[in-house]
Amino acid sequence: MDLGSTPSGGASAHAPDTVSARQLIAEYVAACAHRPPTGVLDHLGREVRKMLAEGIAPAHIRAGLERHRAKGLHPSTLPSLVHEAMNAAPVPVGHTPWTNPSDIDAAYGGDL
Repeated sequence: MDLGSTPSGGASAHAPDTVSARQLIAEYVAACAHRPPTGVLDHLGREVRKMLAEGIAPAHIRAGLERHRAKGLHPSTLPSLVHEAMNAAPVPVGHTPWTNPSDIDAAYGGDL
């Protein structure tokens, strides 16, 4: 085959964008105020590698890593945090939690 020719078949198609565990952990470290201990990073790397091998989307793993960074939990909890990020129930739009009324007479009509 000539080096200037285009390969036949699907060989000329671009490879899909892939993210490695190393890249995700590097992003995690960059977002931390202080570099976590090597043992924590190694453990997180193993968990990330397993989830990537399962086919879990890097965006979900990133969301789990963000939650992990915010909560400061043990690295073995990362799969649970990724699950939480993947399957969290959407927040109802327009929902306002109940609060005490500012004008009690108007709210209850003087029945208190």
